[in-house]
Amino acid sequence: MTGTPTEQALPAANDPATAVPELNAPAPAANTASYRRPTRLLLWGAGPAHLRFLKSLQKRPIAQAEITLLTQHTQVFSPRMLAGFMAHEVEMEQCLTDIAHLLEGTHVRWAGRQGRAMDADSRTVLLDDRQVLDYDVLSINIGAQPHRDAVERAMPGAREHGLFVPPIEGFIQMWPKVCDMGRGRALRIAVVGHCLTGFELALAVRQRMPTAAVTWVPAPQDRPRDNADPLHQRMLATLRRQRVTMLYEPVAAFERDDVVLASGARLACDVPLLVLSQSTPAWLQDTGLADSADSSLTLGQHLLIDPHQRSMSHPEVFFVQEDSAVLPGNLRAVMEAEPARLQIAKPPQTHYLYAGADHALAVWRGHCVQGRLAGWLKQLFKA
Repeated sequence: MTGTPTEQALPAANDPATAVPELNAPAPAANTASYRRPTRLLLWGAGPAHLRFLKSLQKRPIAQAEITLLTQHTQVFSPRMLAGFMAHEVEMEQCLTDIAHLLEGTHVRWAGRQGRAMDADSRTVLLDDRQVLDYDVLSINIGAQPHRDAVERAMPGAREHGLFVPPIEGFIQMWPKVCDMGRGRALRIAVVGHCLTGFELALAVRQRMPTAAVTWVPAPQDRPRDNADPLHQRMLATLRRQRVTMLYEPVAAFERDDVVLASGARLACDVPLLVLSQSTPAWLQDTGLADSADSSLTLGQHLLIDPHQRSMSHPEVFFVQEDSAVLPGNLRAVMEAEPARLQIAKPPQTHYLYAGADHALAVWRGHCVQGRLAGWLKQLFKA
């Protein structure tokens, strides 16, 4: 890995002779020379979408591309395996991807540092050791990193009393300690936030701690518009069978031994698990990337991205918070100077939801099945 800044300066953005055209511009019909092919691709983070891309490079490298992976982790935990790990149905080793092994044969440089900040206008990323990396194209896939100050403002007491599920690296170290507490007494655990992930983790807690009092408090915007939806009905039935209580009410604050709801009611709770994957880290506010502070969606700023998962203000920057089926192909299209191949990100057609080894849910185009086969498929695809 080359840790020092690249010597060659990027072309000025306002120089018509050298500027890189907007990445979603239509490809020229006969002559592609007007579209300067980028060479330096920086992958910030080892999230699921970047792991997909790196696996694709093992099969088909990108010619003349200088690709750098920026992550301080030597092994990456798959967030899709989290519920099974919490329920003690899969071991830690089954959930980890070894970075060194993944990069074999790809010619990708590994920057084993942590990114601290970025400047979208100068196309640079500042590392934790004060070194700087330049890029032509940047892809950010670091996973959910809650904006803790914003969370604390929205729900006072979250920092002191809540256990944040993302970032996942910290949570998987703390979860065994919670389980040790549960061996001595029946705990009261509340899972707060994010519809499908919250559902999975609430049921994982139930599987691991049969005597615990488990409550799931999804975000108000996660309430389904159609209560007759087959998936919603299956989820409700599973929660009832597994003795998990669900409360559709906003959380106002956290106190010792209590979750305070917006109505003023109190939910007795020893350990609140905060599944706030819609929250965005604070450092993204000072990058120069266009963002939104829509309070109906967020506990912090959200980047404005186009249908191809790129920044609306800086189309050379891709941003995917969790996973993406189209990011590998879109990165390849940009690095091979073929923007016409960019694909639009669409909601996944298939979901596999953890609900215990024998009760997992599989949803495909509105059709829902439940049972051991769905659980097997979830583990097979790490979905």
